[in-house]
Amino acid sequence: MEKISMKNILAEVEVSSSISLEDMARKLSAVIGWTTFEREDSGRFEEVPALVAKDNNSGMTFVLFGIPEGETCDAYTLECSAETELSIPEFGRRLPRFMSDIFIDKDVNARGYFDYSDDLANALSANGISATKSAP
Repeated sequence: MEKISMKNILAEVEVSSSISLEDMARKLSAVIGWTTFEREDSGRFEEVPALVAKDNNSGMTFVLFGIPEGETCDAYTLECSAETELSIPEFGRRLPRFMSDIFIDKDVNARGYFDYSDDLANALSANGISATKSAP
């Protein structure tokens, strides 16, 4: 394992857009268990509608990206990110069970991130939300 002081954690998955963005956010909140998604109206994601959920205990942020107006797509994108100086096991202990089970030690990817996309997709799918790793 590569030893670095700041760990940049990232996961990006696609979830079905067969229900509204708000309904998907409620479904994700129920599965994740500790957070509520709120509409992001600051203009940070002006090209697409987005809902954001943050966990102050761990620093974890989820962004659920909708589909741009006038476009059609069969999936929303869910991005999960955090920066931490904690070890991966310690970081995982600060999260509720659903999330803590995802974080295992692994190598940093070519972009310098600990990529948990496959892990998040598998965990969501196991909890009834069809999810796949986003294409690079």
